[in-house]
Amino acid sequence: MKVHHLTDRPLSSKAGDLIQFDVDSIRQVVAARHGKQPELWLADPDQYEQNGRILRDSTTPRLLAYSRESRTLYVTDGCNSCTHQLDVNLTALTADELLLFAEKNKISSEMLKTLAAHCSP
Repeated sequence: MKVHHLTDRPLSSKAGDLIQFDVDSIRQVVAARHGKQPELWLADPDQYEQNGRILRDSTTPRLLAYSRESRTLYVTDGCNSCTHQLDVNLTALTADELLLFAEKNKISSEMLKTLAAHCSP
């Protein structure tokens, strides 16, 4: 399993530990739902560490995970996790639909577009 980063910048090992904590949290949500494990993971490094300061949680989603098979999007801000069951595959959404979905669910449109780009074959 690989966690992609929204931006290419190095993180401290403590920030890396927080990403792993969030991955484990989402995995617990998936297990509780008896769902399919996500194949795609995307973290926003700026929501984990800023100016050398570790952020325990953030005010916006900082880790997205997506299961192609079940068309389920998992989101966490480090404190709360939620799931979104999509009617169609993430890649089937148009740019406008992605933007609307992001706004409606308070997810960074940049993160959602980047995750969708990683979904493409």
